[in-house]
Amino acid sequence: MGTRAIAPTWFGASVRGPGHRHRRLPKQDAWRGTAGRFGSLVVVADGLGSRPHGGLGAVAACRAAHRAVRELAVTGVPDPADLFGRIEEHWRKEVEPLEPAECGTTVLLSLVHTSGGVLLGQVGDGLIAVETGATAEPLVQQRPGFGNETDALGSGRPPTWHSRWLLSPPAGFRVFMATDGVADDLRPDQVAGFVTELARQFVPLPPAERHRRLCAELRAWPTPGHFDDKTLALHWAERSDDACS
Repeated sequence: MGTRAIAPTWFGASVRGPGHRHRRLPKQDAWRGTAGRFGSLVVVADGLGSRPHGGLGAVAACRAAHRAVRELAVTGVPDPADLFGRIEEHWRKEVEPLEPAECGTTVLLSLVHTSGGVLLGQVGDGLIAVETGATAEPLVQQRPGFGNETDALGSGRPPTWHSRWLLSPPAGFRVFMATDGVADDLRPDQVAGFVTELARQFVPLPPAERHRRLCAELRAWPTPGHFDDKTLALHWAERSDDACS
């Protein structure tokens, strides 16, 4: 009997910003894309600059999300609250023996589940949006936090997860994810066009060339005076009705 199979597809890149290069500090952004029996997962994280080990916290968040998804999303559709709680639990273990407060990080998450649904999750700033051609709908309509304050893992209080299940995502959908080094320079009305052009230029390229060129574009970011690390990722799924279970 034919069943719908999901061929996971994604790409992304992360570069150290001019501010960190000038001060000889490590990059604080991280991202990871992976696939398994659960489907496919892309995570983007931005370590808080005010924390001494924010970069480590960002890498730990990507690892923790992958581990939690493997544990909860293989046998069925995971409950978002359970999944996010498991991510936080694993993240705290990942940053040991450091204190979580020293490793604060934001999180963006896109899970394309084998059921065909898509789970989006976000803690803190940055942008995650579903693009379907002419439109790109953000998960969070307004930037969280006030001034320099942002919600995060390790903030000292339970983080607020924004989430959305797309049980039947639109045909041709793409999930765009970006840390604030990219997101802050995109007006809401620019996002759909940016994603369309990103896909047009980079999807056809071989992976190694695509990564090299994308990193070069991020390092040459056109906004005058930009200084922050820059990370973006694009996640989508190609479906076929011909595969057999």
